[in-house]
Amino acid sequence: MTWLCCILTGFISSAYIKWDWSFILIPTLISLAVSLSNFDKISFPKKLIGILLHWFLCIVIFIITIAITVFFLSPLGSYAMYVGTTLAAILFSLNTNIILPFPKFWLSMVVIFGLSVLVWPIADYLHAHPIFKLVALNGRENIVTIWCSLVGFGVALGIHAQKDNVIEFHKNGRKTSKSES
Repeated sequence: MTWLCCILTGFISSAYIKWDWSFILIPTLISLAVSLSNFDKISFPKKLIGILLHWFLCIVIFIITIAITVFFLSPLGSYAMYVGTTLAAILFSLNTNIILPFPKFWLSMVVIFGLSVLVWPIADYLHAHPIFKLVALNGRENIVTIWCSLVGFGVALGIHAQKDNVIEFHKNGRKTSKSES
């Protein structure tokens, strides 16, 4: 459900971006998509405070990432977008981990990092070779849809990963989980 909400967020955000204040829509929708689709897993005792904290930090992260990408990384040329999309994904994942802990933190971060590195090449390819007639995937705005989809998938995997629960047989023949031994 989380991943589908993130894909929908990407399409909605792409449709409404007007290159002005509407950029705030991106972090708002992605934070709500992740936190509301996992409402039962929020680790804060007061879930509304957790959702508001997640939303606020998403906006802060978004503004910081845009500023770093535009003002500091622009000499890197197109590589700035690789770093920018990856930085945004890592910071978003760390923010999400505050209210929705990842059971397998490092594995989740590696998966999210790998998916975020793919965002810019896929977005650039879809921009150069439009294969879909969807507006959200044709222009430069497609990076929002691709980012929300791939990073949302990684975050969904991170949130819903299961802790190791290996069952071992002891000499007495009784089954025990790894946590009992």
